[in-house]
Amino acid sequence: EKRKNLMSAAAASEGSVLDMAKEKLQGLVMWEVPVTTGLVFAVGLAGFFLVGVVGYPFITLVAYALLLHLLARFAYRHGKTILGELNVIEKSTMPKAPSTFVSVDDVSASLPQIVEAVNRMLHAAASLMLADDTSLALKWMAGLYAFALASRLLGSTGLFFLLFVCAFTLPKGYEQKKEEVDQAAAMLLSKAKELSAVAVAKLGELRKAPTKPAAGTKEGKAE
Repeated sequence: EKRKNLMSAAAASEGSVLDMAKEKLQGLVMWEVPVTTGLVFAVGLAGFFLVGVVGYPFITLVAYALLLHLLARFAYRHGKTILGELNVIEKSTMPKAPSTFVSVDDVSASLPQIVEAVNRMLHAAASLMLADDTSLALKWMAGLYAFALASRLLGSTGLFFLLFVCAFTLPKGYEQKKEEVDQAAAMLLSKAKELSAVAVAKLGELRKAPTKPAAGTKEGKAE
């Protein structure tokens, strides 16, 4: 009974964390807090400018970003301590890093969910590699071809810049123009179905058409 309670508590905690992260991400791309989203978007644009235009390597940019982050935290912690000792501000106890983040009970309780997730991923990967799921294989092939073509045309930096801009503009644009977008998507889907039906019909006609015998065969000589 205790183990079941631990498992249910761990699953609920995991679900709440995932739900919280999903809500924050959704709120970010939907511009629920314009100041926060604007800052994130501006930082992203500055990063792409430094990588794509100025020519900074991506790893160098990440290293500088982490360095600035650590410098800010270092200055905040020690500056606050010094100002407190000088009685400029009120003294406060600075937090210390805990020695334990995950317990054995937490891992044991979450183990079934972890095993299930790993099995799902491995099953999907095996189905893809063996072409067991035709629909999944076709979707992956189409997606990889589109990704490769876009990367060839735009370059890696250009492609990720386009994805970044789309992530911060398309969801909000769709929310504001939902009816128009849905109508256009329905028209495109209908047209695609018509073209697919025509292609299938043409293939059927080609299969049913009689084939002429080759010149070297007995039937060809008889003619």
